Order: sequence, then C-alpha cells, then structure tokens
Amino acid sequence: MNGQGSIVRDASLPPGPCRAACAVGAGAYTLVMHHLMFWSICGIWGTAFYLMRLASAHFGPIGVGGWRLAGGAVVLALVWRMWGRPWPLGRADLPALGLVCVCGYMWPFVLQPYLIGRHDNSSFFGMMVCLVPLLTILVSVPLLGVWPTRRQLAGVLGALALMGLLVREAGAIAIPPGDVLLAATVPLAYAISNTYVKRRFPRVAPVALVGSVSALCAMVLVPASAALEPVHPQPLDGLAVAIGSLVVLGVIGTGLATAMFYRLIQHRGPLFAGMVTYIIPLVALAVGWLGREPITPMQFGALVGILGFVALVQSEPRPSAAPAPLREV
Repeated sequence: MNGQGSIVRDASLPPGPCRAACAVGAGAYTLVMHHLMFWSICGIWGTAFYLMRLASAHFGPIGVGGWRLAGGAVVLALVWRMWGRPWPLGRADLPALGLVCVCGYMWPFVLQPYLIGRHDNSSFFGMMVCLVPLLTILVSVPLLGVWPTRRQLAGVLGALALMGLLVREAGAIAIPPGDVLLAATVPLAYAISNTYVKRRFPRVAPVALVGSVSALCAMVLVPASAALEPVHPQPLDGLAVAIGSLVVLGVIGTGLATAMFYRLIQHRGPLFAGMVTYIIPLVALAVGWLGREPITPMQFGALVGILGFVALVQSEPRPSAAPAPLREV
C-alpha cells in the first residue's frame, strides 16, 4: 500500500498463486472500504437531523443552514485541490447555479432546521428523505420528458397514500398538517434540483458542483443570519454542543460524507450508493427515539411502507426512468 492509501502491485511477485492471492486481498480491502463508506454515510446523514435539533436550540435556521454549507464548501474545495483538477464552472454557469442554490440548497437547508427547532422533533422530519426517489420520478416528466412505468407509477401513488397517513398521524405528536406538507416540499425541492442538475450539468464533477453551490449559498445565508437572527448564548454548555453540532454538520455531514458518497457512485455505481435512501430514515428514527422523541407505531409502519414502495420502484428492470441518486440531506 502506498502513502495515499491505494494498493500497489509488486512486480517482483511470481505469476500464479502468489499474485492471485495479492489481487484477491486488494479486492477484499476495496470491498470492505466501500461498505465502511456506505454505512458511515448512512450514520452521518441519518444523525444530521438530530444534530440540527441540537444546533437549533441556540442558532436560527438561516444560521444552521448557512454554516453547514460553509463547512461543506471548505472541505469540498480542499478535496478538489488535492485532486489537482481545473475548476469546471465559470461565470456563464451562475444563473443555472443560482436556481440550484435556491431550490436544492437554501430552501431545504433552512426549512429543515426551522421545522425541527419549532417542534423539537428530528425523527419525523428525517423520515421525509425517503420520498426523494419517488418524487424524482414525478418531476422527471416535465423536466426530462421521461414518463414513469406502471410499476413506478404504482410506487409513487402508494407512497403518496402513505404520506396522507403520516399527515393524519402527525396530529398525535402535535405537528399540524400544514407543517407536514411544508416538510414534504423538502424532498420535492431535492427532486427538482437533482433532475435539473442531471439535465443542465451532466458532465460536471459532482464534488465541484456541490462545492460551488455550497459556497454561493453560504455567502448569502451566513451574512443574512448575522443580520437577522440572534444567537442564544445561554446555557454555555448547550451553546458548546450547538457549535459542535454545526461543525460536524458542515465538515463531516456536508463535506466528507458528500465526497464519500460520490466516490461510491464512481466506483460502485449509483444503485449501490443510492441504497442509503433505505437506511437514512431508519437511522433518523432510531436516533430520535434514543433522544426521547415521540414515535408512534403508525409512524414507523408508514415509513416501512414507503421504503417498500421505494424498493418496488428501484427494482424496475428498465433503467431509463430510474430516479437520480439521493444526495446529501
């Protein structure tokens, strides 16, 4: 293994069993690393909703979203610099990037901590991420001209029916239907943004794209937060936890986990990487339960049902209308 963590083949090894064993060992190492990345991403992004709850106790939603994106932009810029590639975006891309900023980043990154902080509940709103692949199928019709198959349409309609059940069940944990529907605009915004990116930036490296958009959003949200939102410094130990949560959300959640996610897409394909869709809501639910958030059996049942419809859609044999892979929440 060299200093960069990659396997180096030894040319002095004789052909035959020795070289074959070395190749098998290298393949096993790579497989283990890919699975470690996968489960790390699920844990990081599933826990992000609870970290937003902790940060929202002292910072406003604009600040939580802005500092998350600032931390992620710094990490992704460093990753790109390590790769030594020229930056693929320029001034001509700014209008399109602005649309992605507003729809796919500013809206969800501010709305999520707003709703989580308002209701002091992260697990319920973390469940909404499972709707991204299904809503992507719907928005692909007007944006890409791709119509869903019967199986995909059945999955979308079934999930929307269970979404209605969640709206009803939210009353049991004191979340009004209007806020549930507002939360549903987050996966819808992700779906629109993902689909537009697929059409407008098909050949731009995702790390550069996400880094650029994160930096642009942070330049707007961080000053806006400083001007509009007060920081609540008391108690001091709670403030330290909130600051630590923001650092983890930005550097690890939006930065490192995003880089790992797109590395998985490159080396294992979007189907393997996109399987995080199944795990993230379950992690969010488990972390919320450990944090003593109210979770009802019907809420858990609706989540399992929606994930079942996601599985139905993603098992579609024809890949032409397959949803874009989920990106960072």
